[in-house]
Amino acid sequence: MSNSTPQIRFKGYTHAWEKRKLGEITTKIGSGKTPKGGSAVYLQEGIPLLRSQNIVNDRVDSSDVAYISDSVDKEMANSRVQANDILLNITGASIGRSAVYENSSPANVNQHVCIIRPQSEFNSNFIQLNLTSPNGQQQIDSNQAGGGREGLNFQQIAKIVFNYPTLPEQTAIGSFFATLDNTITLYKQKLDGLRTLKKGYLQQMFPQAGENVPRVRFDGFSGEWVERKLGEIGSTFTGLSGKTKEDFGHGNAQFVTYLNVFSNAIANIGQTERVEIDSKQSEVQYGDVLFTTSSETPEEIGMSSVWLDNRANVYLNSFCFGYRPQNSFDPYFLAFLFRSPKIRQHFTLLAQGISRYNISKTKTMEMPILFPTIDEQQKIGSFFRNLDEQIMAQQTKVEQIQQLKKSYLQKMFI
Repeated sequence: MSNSTPQIRFKGYTHAWEKRKLGEITTKIGSGKTPKGGSAVYLQEGIPLLRSQNIVNDRVDSSDVAYISDSVDKEMANSRVQANDILLNITGASIGRSAVYENSSPANVNQHVCIIRPQSEFNSNFIQLNLTSPNGQQQIDSNQAGGGREGLNFQQIAKIVFNYPTLPEQTAIGSFFATLDNTITLYKQKLDGLRTLKKGYLQQMFPQAGENVPRVRFDGFSGEWVERKLGEIGSTFTGLSGKTKEDFGHGNAQFVTYLNVFSNAIANIGQTERVEIDSKQSEVQYGDVLFTTSSETPEEIGMSSVWLDNRANVYLNSFCFGYRPQNSFDPYFLAFLFRSPKIRQHFTLLAQGISRYNISKTKTMEMPILFPTIDEQQKIGSFFRNLDEQIMAQQTKVEQIQQLKKSYLQKMFI
C-alpha cells in the first residue's frame, strides 16, 4: 500500500493517508430490485423506496419518493437502507451520483441504486465525498461495463480505490463539507424564494385575462390600463437573412443570439456573436423588443427580450424577429410585460406546428396588450429590475460557493 497526503489539510493531522479499495473497507456493496408488480405496488405512504431520481446534489431528495408496504419491504429485506449507508446511482444518465442516507427511519432501494455500507472505522460522508470528487468520478467513468454509460456492477465498485486518513480526520473533512452543503442549500432556498416571489408578482402586477387593471398596484395610481394591438403602436423587423454558415464567426458586426433572447428578459449585451457588416440587414436599436419565432414546445414560443444598448452594426439572429415600439414606453416595463402569464398564454395559443412550433409576425401584431401611464410603467419596470438584480446576485452566491466546494474537492482529497 502507498502513502500520500492532500494539498490542503486541517491543522493537527500528520499521518499519511493509506490507499484502500472500497471492497476492503465495507461490509456491504449491493443494490435493490423492483418490487413484484412494479409501480402498481407503490403507495401514497409507507416505507420509502429510493430510486435514482432521489439521489440529487449529494443529498437524498424525498420530494418524489415512492412508498411500499411492510410486506413488500420484507420481500426486499436484502436491499434495506440503514443510517449512514452511501447510496450510489449505478445505471442511466444519473450514474455516479451519490448521497449518504442520514435518516434513521427504514427505507429500501431499487435496482438502480447501490448500497455501500462502510466498516465502523470509516466515515460515510468522507467516502461519499471521494465518490463525488474528480478522482471518484473518473474511476466511476472508467469502470463502467463496456467502457460506456452502461452501468456499474458490484465487482467494479469494490475495486474503486481511495486514500484514507485516520477516522478523526475523515470525520473533520466530512463535517467541513456538510457545512458547505448546508450553506449551498440555504442559498438555493433563498434563490428559489426570490424566483417564486417574482412569479407571483408577474401574476399580480399585470392585468389577468378579462381584467383591465392589475390586482396589486403602487400607491397613487388608479384607472384602467389602455388596450392596444401591438401592430397599432409599433412595427416589426426581421432577423438576419441570406446568410450561409461561412458568414458567421468573423467580421466587425455582431448579432444577438437566439439563446440570449430566450433566456433574458433584458438582453445580455455581451452575449452576441460576430458576423460581417451588411447594410441590407435591419439593425437592433435601444428599446427594441426581440421575440423568438420557433421552439420545440408551444409553451416556449415567443420568448422576449428587450435590447438596451446603442452600439451600431448589431443585428438579430434569423430565428427571431424584432419589434420597435412607436409610443413612449419604459423598456423595463415592456421586458416584464411580455414575460407576464397573460402574454405568455397568448403566445402559446399562437403556436403552430407538430414537432416544431412557430409563430406568425402578422398574428403577433394582432395581439392586444394593456399598459398604464409612463409613470406607472417606470415604477413597475424599476420594481422588477431590482428584483431581477437580487435574483442574479443570489445566483452568483450559489455559483461561487459551488465553485468553492469543487475547488476543495480537488485539493482536500487525493
